[in-house]
Amino acid sequence: MSDRIILLDGGMGSELMARGVEVPNYTTSIWSAKALIDDAETVLQIHRDYIDAGADVITINNYAVTPQLLARDGLEDRFEELTVRATDLGRRARDLGTRRVRIAGSMPPLETSYQPELVGEDRAILRDYRRMAEILAPRVDILLCETMSSAREAVAATTAATETEREVWVSWTLQGNWADHLPSGETVAEAFEAVSQLPISAYLVNCCGANFVTPAAAILSGLTDRPVGGYANAVNVTPGTERGGGPPAEIIEREALDVGEYTAAAAEWIESGASIVGGCCSTGPEHIARLRMLIDSASA
Repeated sequence: MSDRIILLDGGMGSELMARGVEVPNYTTSIWSAKALIDDAETVLQIHRDYIDAGADVITINNYAVTPQLLARDGLEDRFEELTVRATDLGRRARDLGTRRVRIAGSMPPLETSYQPELVGEDRAILRDYRRMAEILAPRVDILLCETMSSAREAVAATTAATETEREVWVSWTLQGNWADHLPSGETVAEAFEAVSQLPISAYLVNCCGANFVTPAAAILSGLTDRPVGGYANAVNVTPGTERGGGPPAEIIEREALDVGEYTAAAAEWIESGASIVGGCCSTGPEHIARLRMLIDSASA
Protein backbone atom coordinates (compact mmCIF):
# COMPACT_ATOMS: atom_id res chain seq x y z
CA MET A 1 0.00 0.00 0.00
CA SER A 2 1.27 3.45 -0.88
CA ASP A 3 0.28 6.92 -1.94
CA ARG A 4 -0.34 5.57 -5.45
CA ILE A 5 -3.70 4.19 -4.27
CA ILE A 6 -6.65 6.12 -5.71
CA LEU A 7 -9.69 6.36 -3.44
CA LEU A 8 -13.15 6.48 -4.99
CA ASP A 9 -16.33 7.59 -3.27
CA GLY A 10 -19.06 5.25 -2.00
CA GLY A 11 -22.64 4.47 -2.91
CA MET A 12 -25.12 7.12 -4.02
CA GLY A 13 -28.49 5.38 -4.26
CA SER A 14 -28.14 3.56 -0.96
CA GLU A 15 -26.83 6.71 0.73
CA LEU A 16 -29.80 8.70 -0.54
CA MET A 17 -32.09 6.10 1.01
CA ALA A 18 -30.13 6.20 4.28
CA ARG A 19 -30.81 9.95 4.42
CA GLY A 20 -34.55 9.51 3.92
CA VAL A 21 -34.74 10.41 0.23
CA GLU A 22 -37.24 8.44 -1.82
CA VAL A 23 -35.39 6.03 -4.12
CA PRO A 24 -37.81 3.68 -5.89
CA ASN A 25 -36.99 0.14 -6.98
CA TYR A 26 -34.19 0.04 -9.53
CA THR A 27 -35.91 -2.60 -11.68
CA THR A 28 -39.05 -0.57 -12.39
CA SER A 29 -38.15 3.12 -12.05
CA ILE A 30 -35.53 5.80 -12.52
CA TRP A 31 -34.07 4.87 -9.11
CA SER A 32 -31.48 7.38 -7.84
CA ALA A 33 -32.13 9.74 -10.76
CA LYS A 34 -35.36 10.74 -9.01
CA ALA A 35 -33.27 12.67 -6.50
CA LEU A 36 -31.93 14.89 -9.30
CA ILE A 37 -35.50 16.13 -9.72
CA ASP A 38 -36.77 16.02 -6.13
CA ASP A 39 -33.77 16.53 -3.86
CA ALA A 40 -30.72 17.82 -5.70
CA GLU A 41 -29.34 19.47 -2.56
CA THR A 42 -29.00 16.09 -0.85
CA VAL A 43 -27.13 14.77 -3.88
CA LEU A 44 -24.81 17.76 -3.59
CA GLN A 45 -24.30 17.17 0.13
CA ILE A 46 -23.45 13.50 -0.39
CA HIS A 47 -20.80 14.48 -2.93
CA ARG A 48 -19.39 17.01 -0.46
CA ASP A 49 -19.38 14.45 2.35
CA TYR A 50 -17.40 12.01 0.21
CA ILE A 51 -14.89 14.72 -0.62
CA ASP A 52 -14.57 15.60 3.07
CA ALA A 53 -14.11 11.89 3.84
CA GLY A 54 -11.06 11.80 1.58
CA ALA A 55 -12.20 10.59 -1.83
CA ASP A 56 -9.89 11.34 -4.75
CA VAL A 57 -12.64 10.72 -7.33
CA ILE A 58 -16.38 11.30 -7.04
CA THR A 59 -18.87 9.81 -9.50
CA ILE A 60 -21.84 11.95 -10.47
CA ASN A 61 -25.41 10.75 -9.88
CA ASN A 62 -26.23 9.82 -13.48
CA TYR A 63 -26.19 6.04 -13.09
CA ALA A 64 -29.93 5.80 -13.80
CA VAL A 65 -29.99 8.64 -16.33
CA THR A 66 -30.33 6.62 -19.51
CA PRO A 67 -32.96 7.06 -22.22
CA GLN A 68 -34.34 3.58 -21.54
CA LEU A 69 -34.72 4.05 -17.78
CA LEU A 70 -36.09 7.58 -18.05
CA ALA A 71 -38.73 6.32 -20.48
CA ARG A 72 -40.23 4.31 -17.62
CA ASP A 73 -41.51 7.59 -16.16
CA GLY A 74 -42.05 9.38 -19.47
CA LEU A 75 -38.89 11.45 -18.95
CA GLU A 76 -36.78 10.34 -21.91
CA ASP A 77 -36.83 13.88 -23.32
CA ARG A 78 -34.97 15.05 -20.17
CA PHE A 79 -31.93 12.81 -20.73
CA GLU A 80 -29.52 15.61 -21.60
CA GLU A 81 -30.97 18.00 -19.01
CA LEU A 82 -30.63 15.52 -16.14
CA THR A 83 -27.17 14.39 -17.24
CA VAL A 84 -25.99 17.99 -17.21
CA ARG A 85 -27.67 18.56 -13.85
CA ALA A 86 -25.81 15.60 -12.40
CA THR A 87 -22.48 16.91 -13.70
CA ASP A 88 -23.23 20.39 -12.39
CA LEU A 89 -23.86 19.00 -8.90
CA GLY A 90 -20.56 17.13 -8.98
CA ARG A 91 -18.70 20.21 -10.16
CA ARG A 92 -20.33 22.39 -7.49
CA ALA A 93 -19.31 19.90 -4.83
CA ARG A 94 -15.75 19.92 -6.14
CA ASP A 95 -15.62 23.72 -6.13
CA LEU A 96 -16.97 23.83 -2.57
CA GLY A 97 -14.85 20.94 -1.36
CA THR A 98 -12.02 20.79 1.10
CA ARG A 99 -9.66 18.91 -1.22
CA ARG A 100 -8.95 18.55 -4.90
CA VAL A 101 -10.86 15.72 -6.60
CA ARG A 102 -11.53 14.41 -10.06
CA ILE A 103 -15.04 13.84 -11.36
CA ALA A 104 -16.17 10.65 -13.04
CA GLY A 105 -19.23 10.43 -15.25
CA SER A 106 -20.99 7.08 -15.13
CA MET A 107 -21.62 5.13 -18.32
CA PRO A 108 -23.87 2.46 -16.83
CA PRO A 109 -26.06 -0.33 -18.18
CA LEU A 110 -28.69 1.27 -20.41
CA GLU A 111 -31.34 -1.09 -19.08
CA THR A 112 -31.82 -2.79 -15.69
CA SER A 113 -28.50 -3.70 -14.06
CA TYR A 114 -27.23 -7.31 -13.89
CA GLN A 115 -29.43 -8.41 -16.80
CA PRO A 116 -27.24 -9.20 -19.83
CA GLU A 117 -30.27 -10.49 -21.70
CA LEU A 118 -31.61 -6.91 -21.74
CA VAL A 119 -28.52 -5.52 -23.50
CA GLY A 120 -29.67 -4.22 -26.88
CA GLU A 121 -28.37 -4.76 -30.37
CA ASP A 122 -24.76 -3.65 -30.83
CA ARG A 123 -25.42 -0.76 -33.18
CA ALA A 124 -28.22 0.63 -31.01
CA ILE A 125 -26.32 0.54 -27.72
CA LEU A 126 -23.21 2.02 -29.32
CA ARG A 127 -25.35 4.90 -30.59
CA ASP A 128 -26.78 5.51 -27.11
CA TYR A 129 -23.39 5.32 -25.43
CA ARG A 130 -21.95 7.76 -27.95
CA ARG A 131 -24.74 10.18 -27.14
CA MET A 132 -24.01 9.80 -23.43
CA ALA A 133 -20.27 10.24 -23.88
CA GLU A 134 -20.76 13.34 -25.98
CA ILE A 135 -22.67 15.03 -23.15
CA LEU A 136 -20.39 13.85 -20.35
CA ALA A 137 -16.94 14.24 -21.87
CA PRO A 138 -16.71 18.06 -21.80
CA ARG A 139 -17.90 18.12 -18.18
CA VAL A 140 -16.00 15.33 -16.38
CA ASP A 141 -12.45 14.07 -15.98
CA ILE A 142 -13.10 10.32 -16.28
CA LEU A 143 -15.65 8.25 -18.16
CA LEU A 144 -16.43 5.27 -15.94
CA CYS A 145 -18.09 2.41 -17.82
CA GLU A 146 -19.40 0.59 -14.77
CA THR A 147 -21.45 -2.42 -13.68
CA MET A 148 -20.98 -3.97 -17.11
CA SER A 149 -22.76 -7.34 -17.17
CA SER A 150 -21.24 -8.75 -20.37
CA ALA A 151 -18.22 -8.30 -22.59
CA ARG A 152 -20.45 -7.06 -25.42
CA GLU A 153 -21.98 -4.33 -23.26
CA ALA A 154 -18.52 -3.21 -22.10
CA VAL A 155 -17.21 -3.12 -25.67
CA ALA A 156 -19.98 -0.73 -26.73
CA ALA A 157 -19.59 1.55 -23.70
CA THR A 158 -15.79 1.70 -23.83
CA THR A 159 -15.73 2.14 -27.61
CA ALA A 160 -17.91 5.22 -27.28
CA ALA A 161 -15.96 6.52 -24.30
CA THR A 162 -12.54 6.09 -25.91
CA GLU A 163 -13.68 8.11 -28.93
CA THR A 164 -13.54 11.16 -26.64
CA GLU A 165 -10.43 12.78 -25.18
CA ARG A 166 -11.29 11.70 -21.65
CA GLU A 167 -9.61 9.07 -19.51
CA VAL A 168 -11.66 5.86 -19.62
CA TRP A 169 -12.11 3.21 -16.93
CA VAL A 170 -14.11 0.01 -17.26
CA SER A 171 -15.67 -1.91 -14.39
CA TRP A 172 -17.54 -5.20 -14.64
CA THR A 173 -20.03 -6.51 -12.13
CA LEU A 174 -19.74 -10.12 -11.01
CA GLN A 175 -22.60 -12.60 -10.85
CA GLY A 176 -24.33 -12.49 -7.47
CA ASN A 177 -22.82 -15.65 -5.98
CA TRP A 178 -20.56 -16.69 -8.82
CA ALA A 179 -16.95 -15.61 -8.30
CA ASP A 180 -14.85 -14.64 -11.36
CA HIS A 181 -17.85 -14.58 -13.70
CA LEU A 182 -19.98 -11.81 -15.11
CA PRO A 183 -23.76 -12.28 -15.21
CA SER A 184 -23.30 -13.20 -18.88
CA GLY A 185 -21.28 -16.25 -17.86
CA GLU A 186 -18.00 -14.84 -19.21
CA THR A 187 -14.95 -14.85 -16.98
CA VAL A 188 -13.13 -11.70 -15.91
CA ALA A 189 -10.25 -12.70 -18.19
CA GLU A 190 -12.61 -13.16 -21.16
CA ALA A 191 -14.22 -9.77 -20.49
CA PHE A 192 -10.79 -8.15 -20.29
CA GLU A 193 -9.70 -9.70 -23.58
CA ALA A 194 -12.73 -8.26 -25.38
CA VAL A 195 -11.65 -4.67 -24.62
CA SER A 196 -7.89 -5.17 -24.37
CA GLN A 197 -7.14 -3.38 -27.66
CA LEU A 198 -8.91 -0.19 -26.59
CA PRO A 199 -7.04 2.67 -24.83
CA ILE A 200 -8.52 2.05 -21.39
CA SER A 201 -6.70 3.48 -18.38
CA ALA A 202 -8.00 1.23 -15.57
CA TYR A 203 -9.83 -2.06 -15.08
CA LEU A 204 -12.09 -2.73 -12.11
CA VAL A 205 -14.97 -4.80 -10.74
CA ASN A 206 -17.87 -3.35 -8.78
CA CYS A 207 -21.29 -3.94 -7.23
CA CYS A 208 -20.40 -7.42 -5.98
CA GLY A 209 -19.43 -9.12 -2.75
CA ALA A 210 -16.36 -7.60 -1.12
CA ASN A 211 -14.80 -11.05 -0.96
CA PHE A 212 -15.04 -11.36 -4.76
CA VAL A 213 -12.83 -8.33 -5.42
CA THR A 214 -9.63 -9.91 -4.08
CA PRO A 215 -9.43 -12.72 -6.66
CA ALA A 216 -10.64 -10.43 -9.44
CA ALA A 217 -7.91 -7.89 -8.65
CA ALA A 218 -5.32 -10.66 -8.77
CA ILE A 219 -6.61 -11.84 -12.16
CA LEU A 220 -6.63 -8.35 -13.64
CA SER A 221 -3.18 -7.57 -12.23
CA GLY A 222 -1.87 -10.58 -14.10
CA LEU A 223 -3.36 -9.35 -17.38
CA THR A 224 -2.28 -5.70 -17.47
CA ASP A 225 0.26 -3.26 -16.08
CA ARG A 226 -2.41 -0.56 -15.92
CA PRO A 227 -4.21 0.21 -12.64
CA VAL A 228 -6.81 -2.29 -11.46
CA GLY A 229 -9.18 -2.23 -8.54
CA GLY A 230 -12.67 -2.56 -7.21
CA TYR A 231 -15.52 -0.99 -5.32
CA ALA A 232 -17.83 -3.48 -3.69
CA ASN A 233 -21.09 -3.71 -1.83
CA ALA A 234 -20.75 -3.84 1.96
CA VAL A 235 -21.32 -7.60 2.03
CA ASN A 236 -19.49 -10.87 1.72
CA VAL A 237 -21.19 -13.34 -0.58
CA THR A 238 -21.36 -17.11 -0.21
CA PRO A 239 -20.06 -18.42 -3.55
CA GLY A 240 -22.19 -20.78 -5.59
CA THR A 241 -20.97 -24.30 -6.17
CA GLU A 242 -21.55 -24.48 -9.91
CA ARG A 243 -20.71 -22.24 -12.83
CA GLY A 244 -23.93 -20.45 -13.66
CA GLY A 245 -25.89 -22.41 -11.09
CA GLY A 246 -26.58 -19.64 -8.63
CA PRO A 247 -29.62 -17.42 -8.10
CA PRO A 248 -29.89 -13.93 -9.61
CA ALA A 249 -27.67 -11.20 -8.22
CA GLU A 250 -30.38 -9.47 -6.22
CA ILE A 251 -31.23 -12.55 -4.09
CA ILE A 252 -27.79 -13.84 -3.22
CA GLU A 253 -26.86 -15.18 0.20
CA ARG A 254 -24.84 -12.48 1.91
CA GLU A 255 -23.29 -11.38 5.18
CA ALA A 256 -23.31 -7.66 5.92
CA LEU A 257 -19.97 -6.05 6.69
CA ASP A 258 -19.46 -3.20 9.11
CA VAL A 259 -17.06 -0.39 8.33
CA GLY A 260 -14.08 -2.10 9.91
CA GLU A 261 -14.73 -5.38 8.11
CA TYR A 262 -15.14 -3.61 4.80
CA THR A 263 -11.87 -1.77 5.33
CA ALA A 264 -10.12 -5.05 6.10
CA ALA A 265 -11.50 -6.50 2.87
CA ALA A 266 -10.17 -3.50 0.92
CA ALA A 267 -6.74 -4.06 2.44
CA GLU A 268 -6.83 -7.55 0.93
CA TRP A 269 -7.73 -6.10 -2.48
CA ILE A 270 -4.69 -3.87 -2.32
CA GLU A 271 -2.47 -6.78 -1.35
CA SER A 272 -3.82 -8.58 -4.45
CA GLY A 273 -2.80 -5.71 -6.71
CA ALA A 274 -5.62 -3.17 -6.52
CA SER A 275 -4.55 0.46 -6.76
CA ILE A 276 -8.07 1.90 -7.08
CA VAL A 277 -10.54 1.21 -4.25
CA GLY A 278 -13.84 2.61 -3.06
CA GLY A 279 -17.39 1.62 -2.21
CA CYS A 280 -20.61 0.68 -3.97
CA CYS A 281 -24.04 -0.21 -2.51
CA SER A 282 -24.51 0.21 1.26
CA THR A 283 -21.23 2.07 1.67
CA GLY A 284 -21.18 5.68 2.77
CA PRO A 285 -18.82 8.48 3.80
CA GLU A 286 -17.80 6.60 6.94
CA HIS A 287 -16.43 3.76 4.79
CA ILE A 288 -14.48 6.19 2.63
CA ALA A 289 -13.08 7.96 5.67
CA ARG A 290 -11.77 4.66 7.04
CA LEU A 291 -10.28 3.71 3.66
CA ARG A 292 -8.56 7.11 3.60
CA MET A 293 -7.02 6.32 6.98
CA LEU A 294 -5.90 2.90 5.74
CA ILE A 295 -4.22 4.34 2.66
CA ASP A 296 -2.62 7.25 4.48
CA SER A 297 -1.31 5.15 7.37
CA ALA A 298 0.30 2.71 4.95
CA SER A 299 2.05 5.47 3.01
CA ALA A 300 3.21 7.46 6.02
